[in-house]
Amino acid sequence: MELPPTRRIAAPRSRRRVWWISFALFALLGVLWATALPLFAGPDEPAHITRAVSVERGQWLGDKIPRTNGGWRAIDIPEVVVSSASFACYVFHNEVTADCLKYQGSERVVRSDTPAGTYFPGYYLIVAIPSLISVQAFGIYLMRYLSALLCAALLASALASVRSFPNARIGAVGLAVAVTPVVLFINGTVNPQSLEISAAIAAWASVLALVATPVEMGVDRRLIVRIAVALSALGLSRNFAPIWIAAILGAACFVAGMPIVKRWVRDRAIQIAALVIGISTLSQIVWNVVIAPLDVGQSPAKASFANLVPGGLSDLSRFELMRMTIARSGYFFNSMIGDFGWVGFKSPYAVIVLWTALIGLVLALALAVSSRRRAVVLLLIAATTTLLPLLIEYRTMRSLGGIWQGRYTLPLAVGVPILGAYLIGDSSIGNRLARSRLALVVGIALGVGHVLAFAQSLRRFSVGNNGAFKYWSNAAWAPPLGALPLTLSFIAVLSLWLVWMLRPAPDGLLEAVQDVTSTNRWAPHSKAARQIS
Repeated sequence: MELPPTRRIAAPRSRRRVWWISFALFALLGVLWATALPLFAGPDEPAHITRAVSVERGQWLGDKIPRTNGGWRAIDIPEVVVSSASFACYVFHNEVTADCLKYQGSERVVRSDTPAGTYFPGYYLIVAIPSLISVQAFGIYLMRYLSALLCAALLASALASVRSFPNARIGAVGLAVAVTPVVLFINGTVNPQSLEISAAIAAWASVLALVATPVEMGVDRRLIVRIAVALSALGLSRNFAPIWIAAILGAACFVAGMPIVKRWVRDRAIQIAALVIGISTLSQIVWNVVIAPLDVGQSPAKASFANLVPGGLSDLSRFELMRMTIARSGYFFNSMIGDFGWVGFKSPYAVIVLWTALIGLVLALALAVSSRRRAVVLLLIAATTTLLPLLIEYRTMRSLGGIWQGRYTLPLAVGVPILGAYLIGDSSIGNRLARSRLALVVGIALGVGHVLAFAQSLRRFSVGNNGAFKYWSNAAWAPPLGALPLTLSFIAVLSLWLVWMLRPAPDGLLEAVQDVTSTNRWAPHSKAARQIS
């Protein structure tokens, strides 16, 4: 398949254009969420901001506090940052608006403490750069925006990789389903899990794009770079990251099969990428072992659960412990989609229903059309996503209380729709579904769900969880730029994002071959290219 010179020149420019447009749209969605949320409304955001500010000022650990364990450390930070504790006026009080928050004070250095004082410093070193300019409200928003930009870069790389799936449009459907409202919500906050989840999405998409590369073709070096960046960022994000990396790579190897895995092992670029990923992940493991960042002391969750159980958690029988754990499974699922944790507010239940239907559709189709080996891999990922939180909660309930949230499992869970879409696109019905109205239906459903979640978030903080429907009118609290302009902007950007994501696209494998033949890295007359042409 010989391409004209204009196509050879245009291909790299086209790839760059796709990435930059995707980055801009993902970044705008993250920034809009960051602007719509009041200060410290993200999960554990006061602790993460305090940690970031202290790390940026050279306090990587701080001083251990007597009679505490886990992440608690004493640090020196600007006085105004200490006032972030005033978030307690609205947290867990769904009818209390965000106007009660009083974030104010000087920037003189005072002694304080943080429960996140031993968390791995990588993410914080980057997002806290704006705090060197200011730690007032403006600086906190800049930290959020920088975090959203990091996540947008990873998600743009995920979409670029999905374009190399056997069917790019079906792959984009899976990616769009994986980006739940909770993903965008977390991306708009200062929280290392925003990096963890976005990096996991990019890793799933990029590793599966590598699986899609035919044996006859060389390995795309750009794709290897995306894999190295995604898995390294994931490895440096949080303490559970090594588990997710093992799951992603293990699933990819089983889907690809041994002949392809052997080819990967012999490839020099993949060997270098593996070394970079290994060093990043090993640094996280060493930090976890030496510093022991997990807090094993008394937690608010444990205290809350203990108050509900006569005699306390320690007196629970195994049966009661199992019953309580299973009873929380619905919460684990919901909080991966539209239950926003920390401040305790939820999106309308229709959001959960829509995503449940879409995930079920992708999972059912993939299991029906894929080979037995690949179906088993997908089932294992889905089963582990379901059972892992139950196992961890059961083992830690007595010591820590009910601490698990669905977003903790998202780095693994996003693999279900992404892998499912890959398998559907690689089947005999992939092209037919890509030409059908499936993408349109999915896009409308996702659009409705995202708008409902975003609007309910603004409503909760502006007028209370059950406040007036017109939350932008006579509200007690309003975000920067105003609630109504933000809502309309979100609808506009979201619409552009969904159209860009789910638009008809060249067949993923054909596009990959076109990209290959437009560069000097691979032979323009490869066997795979001749077969497709």
